[in-house]
Amino acid sequence: MAIEPSPLDEFSLSCRLLSVLIDTTFPIFSIVLLGWLLAGRSRMQLSTLADLALLVTSPALMFSVLAGAEVDLEAWSTLIGGAVWVVVGTALLAGLYFRTHRRRGIFLAAVFWNAGNLTLPLARLAFGEPGLQAAAVIFVTMAILNSTVGLWIAKGENGLSEVVRMPLVYGSVGGLALALSGRTLPRMLMEPIEMLGDMAIPLMLLNLGMQLRTLSIVDYQHAVVVVGIRVVGGLAFATLFITLFGVDGVERNVLLLGSIMPAAVINVMMAQRYETDPSLVASSVVLGTLLSIVTIPTILYFLS
Repeated sequence: MAIEPSPLDEFSLSCRLLSVLIDTTFPIFSIVLLGWLLAGRSRMQLSTLADLALLVTSPALMFSVLAGAEVDLEAWSTLIGGAVWVVVGTALLAGLYFRTHRRRGIFLAAVFWNAGNLTLPLARLAFGEPGLQAAAVIFVTMAILNSTVGLWIAKGENGLSEVVRMPLVYGSVGGLALALSGRTLPRMLMEPIEMLGDMAIPLMLLNLGMQLRTLSIVDYQHAVVVVGIRVVGGLAFATLFITLFGVDGVERNVLLLGSIMPAAVINVMMAQRYETDPSLVASSVVLGTLLSIVTIPTILYFLS
């Protein structure tokens, strides 16, 4: 006969889960807050930090993480397929809203989520090194989609030429090739790459906080709908994918976590550069990031 847990046992479990949530989310949001505070008190150039993260530390992180990963093509295919599934699903929902409002920025803010600044550190803290490796696969997938399909939406032209200029892609391909070969680089070469990679996540979070300082919510009505598509729609399509294909383990957790992430800040820069509804995209990024203070602990609670 099964023994029913006592109220004291349930309270103890809830306290442990709360402790795990705080340990996981507080480091992330505290560094984002630090970046937000620094943006108001220093003269650091945001573009310099963004370039450093995108061109140097992130490629180093992808190389070191993938090079040291145990190659599981089935799991990686599942992660890539799940990310693309969520992108296509939210794009369909965004397309329905676009039919009545005709603003291309809807797609940028609803479809392309923050797979770097938030997902990478959260996956590592919540699910350990396997979580970081799974999140890295999704990060590379989203970076390529953002730089091709996202650029095409923002610019109205093919973005494939941008991909060949992305160090992130070369770092990822190089790390994957090394993992598949079963070989390792000499320690004198791998050590500096890992040191640069260790800088990537804190730098991403600082950069996110500093970028948020420059943004504001000015297109509230449309932003609410777009954020709803991004978070609720993303979670719905991720859940559907997981159910249909029987995904479990770390891959399931990271896909669900990524599906509720707010839109990536890079979408704001693309929208501003090509004048693709920058106010709508910026408003959606800010609102979605603020909402993530609630949604991220919630999803982590259920995944725990």
